[in-house]
Amino acid sequence: MSITIREAKPGDGPVLHRLVRELADHHGELDRVVSTPDALEAGLCSSSDRHGCLIAECDGEPVGFVYWYEIFTTFTAKPKLYMEDICVSKQARGTGAGFALVRALAEICMERGCPRFEWLAMEDNDAGRKFYSQIGATVLRGADTWQLWDADISALAEDR
Repeated sequence: MSITIREAKPGDGPVLHRLVRELADHHGELDRVVSTPDALEAGLCSSSDRHGCLIAECDGEPVGFVYWYEIFTTFTAKPKLYMEDICVSKQARGTGAGFALVRALAEICMERGCPRFEWLAMEDNDAGRKFYSQIGATVLRGADTWQLWDADISALAEDR
């Protein structure tokens, strides 16, 4: 079994859409997926120096992806790398694909001089939390992630 990591490229929209749907289903949020293969391809397969998408292949078959972007952080006055989404297909878990994706991001951090690499993990994602602990990551205590979605954004923007 051979794991390879490559950049997402034009034509990967359907693969990315399948994986995004798997990720959403895993988190019980399949109903929130409104993206299309074309939209994902336009957003994730374009060349940029501030964000990227990598695909893990197992014996040539796409089995996972990770999407990341850079954010400038004032504490270090340097960029940090933020891992927005990572997904490895259920049948490919335990193959090393997830580790290879995260290691590829660590290499990007080193190349760019990013002193921080961050992401979120859902409280009920026990397998993910175990994996993240095994690679040496620690939980930022005392911080909650807050978010606004569609209708709430509109309500806030219109509140004068």
